[in-house]
Amino acid sequence: MKTFLDTGVLLAAWRGEELAAAALSVMADDTREFVTSQMVRLELLPKPRFEKRRREVAFYESHFADTIASEPLSEELGSEAEGLAARYGLAGADALQIAAALRHGAREFYTSERPGRPLFRVTEIKVLSLCSLGTPTAGMERRP
Repeated sequence: MKTFLDTGVLLAAWRGEELAAAALSVMADDTREFVTSQMVRLELLPKPRFEKRRREVAFYESHFADTIASEPLSEELGSEAEGLAARYGLAGADALQIAAALRHGAREFYTSERPGRPLFRVTEIKVLSLCSLGTPTAGMERRP
């Protein structure tokens, strides 16, 4: 099943926060094919690269290497995102990520946001919160 992970999911997995167990579980699911976007890369990679946090960069790059597609930032993506943002009251970054997921035929969109946020109004794709995947575990070890 094609799945899109928003930036917060990957951050939670890396940081070992309370949602890390749920994030890592989704990431390790062999029944999924992951799609991503240039927007997610842009939100995750520049700062740890600048600060020379090589293990963190390698963690994110490992996920990106496992994706089957990545949507570039483009005028078309921006137009679709703008329409989604207007229809559902989404923030710009969320709208870009949802639009990217839809462009690649993702059936699920995982987020670290809690249910009730504007993302959960979207009807074109199943939006799932890590918060609803079971008991969170704090302090999990980071993946190598």
